Amino acid sequence: MRGWLTVLKKEIREFTRDRRLLTSALLGPVFLEVLLIALFGYLERSFSEAKSQKILVENADEGAAVVALLSANPALDIQPLPGGMDAEQAVRRKEARAVLSFPKGFAQMHEQRKNPEFFIVFDPSETTSEIASRAVAEVAEHARTESVKQRIRERGLDVAAFEPFRVAKRPIEVEKAFGGEWLIGFLPYLIVIWAFYGGFSIVADLVAGEKERGSLETLLITPISRSAIAFGKFMALALVSFMSCVSAISGVVIMGVLNLPLTQNLFKSGFNLSFLSFVALVFTILPLVIFFAGLLLSVSTYARNQREVQGYLSLLSFVVLVPAIFSQFIGYTDFASSRWVSLVPVLNTATVIREALLNKVDVTNLLITSGVGIFLAAVGLFGSIRLFNRESVLLRS
Repeated sequence: MRGWLTVLKKEIREFTRDRRLLTSALLGPVFLEVLLIALFGYLERSFSEAKSQKILVENADEGAAVVALLSANPALDIQPLPGGMDAEQAVRRKEARAVLSFPKGFAQMHEQRKNPEFFIVFDPSETTSEIASRAVAEVAEHARTESVKQRIRERGLDVAAFEPFRVAKRPIEVEKAFGGEWLIGFLPYLIVIWAFYGGFSIVADLVAGEKERGSLETLLITPISRSAIAFGKFMALALVSFMSCVSAISGVVIMGVLNLPLTQNLFKSGFNLSFLSFVALVFTILPLVIFFAGLLLSVSTYARNQREVQGYLSLLSFVVLVPAIFSQFIGYTDFASSRWVSLVPVLNTATVIREALLNKVDVTNLLITSGVGIFLAAVGLFGSIRLFNRESVLLRS
């Protein structure tokens, strides 16, 4: 295996000379992470800020008493329905996200305490309309409850006697997470993706490109063994993939340190990462990077030219993307606590990364995931070197 370091230096030297590759593998992840976090910060702030829902009222005179109660809540911007338009037309034309429709006789029945009914007209196919209807229903329910209590008091009765029970929340004490929910949900996906796509910038040229140019034969006649050449190229690919991961994480750290108003909600707790969480990140990311490097090198070695490499990688991407995408949502399902997840490549790594960012590392999951990762890394390394030593594969054109 002597001489692999020489091959590694050669590949890194060629890599650093190509500004396009340098930008895509090392600088690209940083800028992309900064842009994504800025976008997440904007979306998170938009959803978290209290905004008044524009609500129109049909037959406002009939529901004056109820409208007065609802208007007291700042979450609703209640306005009368314009003339010549009914409730359904207003919603369809998006004049309002929802409309309160009071039937004739509502006011009289309300005064007589005959339990009248009014309608919240909304469009179930529009998310904003659905949200508005829920907001109105929540405010209306609160107002209805307060009205019931007031009527009970008017009769000189104790309100508490009519409440069968009360509910209160008691959150448990947990370790502070690395960041907000949005960030923790998406960051594992990005780390896994950059571990795979980070090596794309050099993998096509690594072996297949040298086949095309005819420079591979020159390298093969040197005193360096084929295994050492393969290992040197493998190390170069693994290093570039790992640096892409580091670059992506650096983008997150930069945005956290800057503490911009736009992204403050994503980093409410600052950078809280326990020693065990740091160990979990290292022991899951490194084997994954090594496995991906072996996989990519095998593809580049097997392919006849760079175009064929791109074709194989397009198909291989789906194998990585599907579990990586699923990892964003697994935290919202019961699968997150299932032990079989630790045996699924890529998905297990993303799950452990998510647990680490939450500072809730399950040691058993970590050991199983690390074991699977190390095994796959060994298979990837062994397979790529063995494939490189096959004459029929290496020199085919």
